[in-house]
Amino acid sequence: LIIIMAPMLIAALFLILCGRSKGYHALVNPSPLSFRREPSIRTATSIKSYASGSNLEVAEPASDEDAVDAKAPNSQCNAVSNRRRAVIKLAGALSATPAVLAAHADPSPISAIQGPVQDIIAPGHWIGQFVGINSKTETWEFPSSTAAEVSSALVEVLNELTPERRAKLLMPNFKIQRSDANRVHVMTWTKAEWLDSLDVKLTERTSLGVGGKGCVVTATFYATGFLPTSIPLAPLVNVAFAWFPFASPGPRGEMLQDFRLRAIRGLIDKRLQAA
Repeated sequence: LIIIMAPMLIAALFLILCGRSKGYHALVNPSPLSFRREPSIRTATSIKSYASGSNLEVAEPASDEDAVDAKAPNSQCNAVSNRRRAVIKLAGALSATPAVLAAHADPSPISAIQGPVQDIIAPGHWIGQFVGINSKTETWEFPSSTAAEVSSALVEVLNELTPERRAKLLMPNFKIQRSDANRVHVMTWTKAEWLDSLDVKLTERTSLGVGGKGCVVTATFYATGFLPTSIPLAPLVNVAFAWFPFASPGPRGEMLQDFRLRAIRGLIDKRLQAA
């Protein structure tokens, strides 16, 4: 296995280290680029750029459209490297399976195996949670709903997402790992099989000593690694790249995780109001 994988890893390192100076300059001295016309994940021209930037509403009601389409600053979306483009080409060569190219973008068998491992160690989140370009944490308050109600609403919202809406959220496939009144954890794959995780912690207001009905939710959406899980030994290689900063730009100049959390919050609010 080592003999087989060694050339692949060497090729990946060579392509990354030999990236054009323009890509490095984009990381060190970012320029005011715009991703509104070519929204994608982690690089503007990658194979992950499959969603159109002209109509990215996740839900038709006005409240949801506001949640999805509200403008956000794009200053953070500039930390993008051409080195990732070389990695993407390598990923396409190594993981050219029908599952990757399928319209519904189910994870390939290798992603299904490596995904849970990378979800546990999440090397891309070690530094990313402090940098903020591929991770986002928000605190939500639901004064009229219990933790169990919010958890149930979140699970229902995710399970009822149509393929079109999942594609617009750049998470065509996902797997709910845990769902209860205390926590919801979800693994989400992009079309190119980058693994991003949604972790939601729910706490009743009474347990916080605040008093009154309702709950407080801490929701975090983050990238788990530099390489997609469709590449063999990706979790191991991603540990080596844990120090390497990379961005997750989303539609219309907004960071991807900000966009997803805002959309999901709007859908949860709608579900709770209809209950």
